[in-house]
Amino acid sequence: MTEFFTQWLPHLGSALVFASISNILARRFIASSTIQGIVFGSMFFACLVPLPDFSLSHYIRVLTGDLSITGFIILGIAAYQSILAEESRPDHVQLLKPALGLALVALLLYPTALGLTYFDLYAFGYYPIILGPVLFVVFASALWFGLTLPAILLSIGFLAFALGLLESDNLWDYLIDPVVATYAVFLVIKNRHRLTTFSLTQQHVEVILAITISTFLVFAIYLAKFNHDAFRYEFVVEDGFIEWFTVVVLFTAMVVCGKRFFVLRRVRPPLFLFVTMLLTLLCLFGAGEEISWGQRLFGLETPDYLKGRNAQGELGLHNLVIEIDGEKVKLNKLIFGTGLAFALLIYLGIATPLYRKNDKVRSFFNAIAAPMPRNYHIVGYLLVVATVELLIDSSKRGEMTEFAGSIIFALNIIYPYNPEIFDPKKDL
Repeated sequence: MTEFFTQWLPHLGSALVFASISNILARRFIASSTIQGIVFGSMFFACLVPLPDFSLSHYIRVLTGDLSITGFIILGIAAYQSILAEESRPDHVQLLKPALGLALVALLLYPTALGLTYFDLYAFGYYPIILGPVLFVVFASALWFGLTLPAILLSIGFLAFALGLLESDNLWDYLIDPVVATYAVFLVIKNRHRLTTFSLTQQHVEVILAITISTFLVFAIYLAKFNHDAFRYEFVVEDGFIEWFTVVVLFTAMVVCGKRFFVLRRVRPPLFLFVTMLLTLLCLFGAGEEISWGQRLFGLETPDYLKGRNAQGELGLHNLVIEIDGEKVKLNKLIFGTGLAFALLIYLGIATPLYRKNDKVRSFFNAIAAPMPRNYHIVGYLLVVATVELLIDSSKRGEMTEFAGSIIFALNIIYPYNPEIFDPKKDL
């Protein structure tokens, strides 16, 4: 059965592309939707008629490549809508949201596949250990916000990949192809005036990131238990998705803090601005340390002074090894492990309850620009630490603490319990 789909789906896809193009041309000269439908059906089946050597679909396939499962659905819906009577023809706006997603993915995916960037996103499709959870995050987020069609496209595409219905063994080829990407870009440009209705609210960000944390922690638990090599050498590998996502999150938090400093520089006292800038530099430090300050990215050499003192022989401070009472101790464990855990305990267990109950304490923390945590931040911090430490059995589990913890930290900074202190129109 699978061989049947593998053999015929590419030809059906080529026929659908040819019939869709023929229908677009026919609509310029034929007003009747019935005749347009006849033209579409005739061109579709004409492509599949066996010829002495090959059918027409074979030659079209050479030009366009194989249509993805998403391409089948999107072009099928578009073709169906186009041959309906004018008065009953639905608006293409229902295709606009998946089209926008496809256009953005195409702009990211294809340059990397051509070797124009540091990353090769297309390669993630062969062994979707990372792409799988990423797609699940998009799928779950689409369901949460009522985006039914994108969720259907993702679920059917992934199911088809699991069944091996196409010749390709790359998940990307089931989700996107050049033809549907081109159509998506065209649709977005044509309806660009409607894109103003799309907005990313605080609720969107919080829900998507909560789903992201939950999904990747579940995948990490599963891989660490049943496929530890995949967890260690693919899931949390150096310069992999987990590490770079952490960098992007911390860099975003840095930008937010930096913007606050710039906006509030004339309306807040020096101490407030000093702490805001300190947070900005802290986020920059975290992002830089995470990728060893771009050492591998730019091919930088580790200075001789650090080679013997850094546990990984890299640039950066958090992997330094220091000697205390004749015993070597990793700075990462001492400061960024024990020290950070102690500071978090004070922040969540002492400072936060006092802030909410005592006016003087509240005034003090507001005066020093401390972004206080909301309830879900507190729960998030505790759940992340408990999940990673108790359920992920690997020496590399710290990467997941950094990944999930940095997201909670960024949400804590960007959407604090006390956002009014960062409003330039309000006094402290």
